[in-house]
Amino acid sequence: MAKNKPSQGARKTETLTLRLDPKVKLMIELIARVRRQSITGVVEAAIEEIAFSTDVPFVANELPGAQSVTTAVSEIWSTDESERFINLCFHLPSLITYEEQRIWETVKSSKCFFETRSTQSATYWDIDGMGRIDRQILRLWWVDLLDHVEANKDSRTVVPFEPAF
Repeated sequence: MAKNKPSQGARKTETLTLRLDPKVKLMIELIARVRRQSITGVVEAAIEEIAFSTDVPFVANELPGAQSVTTAVSEIWSTDESERFINLCFHLPSLITYEEQRIWETVKSSKCFFETRSTQSATYWDIDGMGRIDRQILRLWWVDLLDHVEANKDSRTVVPFEPAF
């Protein structure tokens, strides 16, 4: 998942730096001229076309299947990073990276992230044997959780997160 620098906060767009063969760059530039689009517009249109025709292994209601990348993104997307992350873990578990898996395992091993009697924002994110994740608590402690996982990245075992109230 793309990360913003701490001082940048949430942005409407992301910057992507690419290394391209000069011939491919020229092709993109020519397509942009012909279509009277920006280079960004050409790249976005090409990616959207590929995403529409590429299937990913998608889990819905605990049943594996396949969906186009476009459909999967519409199910996963949230402007909230913590919610987008959990959606990714639930719906595309086979595609999460090692670092994402480490965060996910930390969430699952940390009792503080699961609903209690006082939970105000329970979710459908149900972990077998643990209960449902509390969306509000996860959002509240998201940055601290990421810092905790980073601080314990060299540990051979997952270190549960315990918030410092």
